[in-house]
Amino acid sequence: MSINGISGGLSYFHMAGRTGKIVSAMTAGCRSVYEAEPWAVIQKEEDRIVSKTHYTEEDALWNQYGKQYRDSMKIVDGKVVVTGDPWNYLAKSVPEEELEAYRQKLEQEGLGDGIDWRGVESDFRNMEVDFSNAEHLNTKIDYIASRCAVLRERIEQNSSGEEKEQQLSRLEAVMDRTKQTLVDSYSDSIGNFYEEYGYSGAKKELAQSLSSGIDQRIAQYEEHLRQSDTYAALREETAGWLQQDDGYMAARLREDLTAQDGASRQTEAAGHTLHDLETAGLYAAECRERLDKQGAFWSDNEQRMGLDLAVQGMKTDYLAGHGGLSRNMQDLLQDTFQNYKRKYTDLLEQKLREDAAKFSTPLKNRLDRGEISAVYEYTMAQYRQSGDILDAFAKGAKQAQSAFERNFSQRAGATGNYLDKYKWDRFFDRSKYTGIKGEDCMYEKYRKSIDRFLGSLEAGGSTTVKLLFGSSGDYEMNVFA
Repeated sequence: MSINGISGGLSYFHMAGRTGKIVSAMTAGCRSVYEAEPWAVIQKEEDRIVSKTHYTEEDALWNQYGKQYRDSMKIVDGKVVVTGDPWNYLAKSVPEEELEAYRQKLEQEGLGDGIDWRGVESDFRNMEVDFSNAEHLNTKIDYIASRCAVLRERIEQNSSGEEKEQQLSRLEAVMDRTKQTLVDSYSDSIGNFYEEYGYSGAKKELAQSLSSGIDQRIAQYEEHLRQSDTYAALREETAGWLQQDDGYMAARLREDLTAQDGASRQTEAAGHTLHDLETAGLYAAECRERLDKQGAFWSDNEQRMGLDLAVQGMKTDYLAGHGGLSRNMQDLLQDTFQNYKRKYTDLLEQKLREDAAKFSTPLKNRLDRGEISAVYEYTMAQYRQSGDILDAFAKGAKQAQSAFERNFSQRAGATGNYLDKYKWDRFFDRSKYTGIKGEDCMYEKYRKSIDRFLGSLEAGGSTTVKLLFGSSGDYEMNVFA
């Protein structure tokens, strides 16, 4: 499930030669260089490579090859101590013939029936979910659930008596720690966000749903492992050493379940589905990013603010209605947006007042909330009538432009007013907007962001929903392909 060194016993290094990050990777006492940095565990997910492509046979070979060097470098008394010759492995330059020879050795000798707990615990590190990676919640859950199912079966089949009980207890301890890390990090970030925006008890409710959902997902994988004829057939056709690599077999189990269960992430939890929870995390992260960038990019032109908020409101409503969410989650997102909308305006006005106080020259220090509301309500009314975000946006943008023109003569000379006029004059005309050949006008950038959002919803579980709550500055700075 990680990258390059992959999983099963994660032997991951990130360097181009023999020096560089080797020493910095060993700052924790005498930790072996073999030990992966925790973030490497889920780097493939964060590179947006779907879980079913994880941990191929080539990945497994590289991982097992690297295990012979897991103790080759340590820090002892502040000095790097090297045994063996791990340099080719560290530099990712092992000759193909050497890897092939190692493959043949594995085919002859196998990996043994024991579990590499060191590798398992390394792979299960750093499973936090927060604003920075909320879209990967279910990928992480699928990973730990499938690994748990394969490991449990292996223990049941290959041990007995006291040894079996010890092995199962160790597995439970690893899973409990990992699950607690995942639940706590999610509730402390995503849960707190919804509490802050008006949903009392959200942190506890989302945490309970996530805990229940993880348990159900583990049970689903375990049941599928026992009952799937296609997985059983695949296992029979798999080389012996790969059957003994629990990371490899877990990857195949994920593939098999996905192939037979298109709604694999819709497991019902207590109150919210796992799909609900991932969407809630993505939505909270997008809102938080917009608020954190307050003052850096946002336009303080009331008509543009009303239009931006309307685009965000339409996306929220469309996501609630077409995102495969439970009724509870639909209500949560809709209610949260209303509070977010007020916060959006409050923060910008606060920023305007703070900036104005720093200068003797009069600066804009308040917002005309009536103007913001007029554009917002008009655009939303068009959307409620047609259900078409693009059509409503086009009509809302024209109304906003007209409203600005009506007010311009009354506010001529106000700080920033001429710049706003320059932008509105070129809003629908790309050639006048930038003068740069091939550069999109502002209307086109909005349109492309809406298209990408709609396309990501139509793609379903194969892609992350692209909310793109970008305001004016974000649209200007980003090129939407």
